[in-house]
Amino acid sequence: MFFQGSQGNDIYDLSRYYTDFFNLANYNKNDRILNAWTPQNTNTDLARVSLNDPNNNIRPSSYYVQDGSFLRLKTFQLGYTLPENVAEKIKASRIRVYLEAYNLFTITGYEGLDPEIGLQNYDSDDRNLDIGVDRGIYPSSQTFTLGLNFNF
Repeated sequence: MFFQGSQGNDIYDLSRYYTDFFNLANYNKNDRILNAWTPQNTNTDLARVSLNDPNNNIRPSSYYVQDGSFLRLKTFQLGYTLPENVAEKIKASRIRVYLEAYNLFTITGYEGLDPEIGLQNYDSDDRNLDIGVDRGIYPSSQTFTLGLNFNF
C-alpha cells in the first residue's frame, strides 16, 4: 500500500466561480445553489441567484478558499504466489497472480473535484500562479489491474 497526503494547505476553488453563480449561465451548476440567499433563506453563505450580479458576488473572496488536506490510497496491490508444484507443471519456477488498484480512495473535506490539484498550463510561464488554484482539472482516474507473472 502506498498512501499520499497533504495537511494544512488551502485551495482556492476557482471552479466554484462557474458552478455557484447564476450569471455565468453557460455552465452546469452545483446543487449548492438550491441553498442560495433568498428573503426566506437568509442563513446561508451563498449569495442570491442573479443574472446581473449587482453586488459583484463573483469577485475573489474567502468564499473560494477551502482546506485542501487529504489522505489518498494511491496504490494497493494484493497478490498470491502459487505453490512451486503448480508452477512446475508448466515448467515455470514461479507463478504469481495479483490485483492492483490506483487512487482507490481519498479522505478529505474538500468539496472540489480533487484536493491533489494539477497544473492546467504545463507550458505556460505563469504556471506558478496556478499553484493552489483548482481550475476544475479532472482528477486522477481510478484504475484496476489484474496481472499474472510467470518466471521461467
